Amino acid sequence: MEDRAAAHKSDYSDELYISWEVVRMLWPANSPDLNMIEPCWFYMKVETTKKGAIYSDTELRAVWVKCWEELPQWRIQAWIERIIEHIKQVILLEGGNHYKEGRLKGQLKQRVH
Repeated sequence: MEDRAAAHKSDYSDELYISWEVVRMLWPANSPDLNMIEPCWFYMKVETTKKGAIYSDTELRAVWVKCWEELPQWRIQAWIERIIEHIKQVILLEGGNHYKEGRLKGQLKQRVH
């Protein structure tokens, strides 16, 4: 899933999508609550830097791959399930820009990452 933000856009990816006839979905930019992978990046950063920053590319790659492979299924499921409520809110607001990311009103704070 891409939101066409500058960090996700390049001439190379545009050419690749065109050559493979990939049609991109319209997706709101900067919508971490609507993107199931976003909590994963924060979780992995915390998990992989518990012993301090890693400066070796080789070590960094190995640590991130290990963290990815050991990612608990229950955690992934929690991230997926949270999306449903956020999508309901966006629909309720008819896609307007009044949606506030984060915990829903009255919802107890739950640590999922």
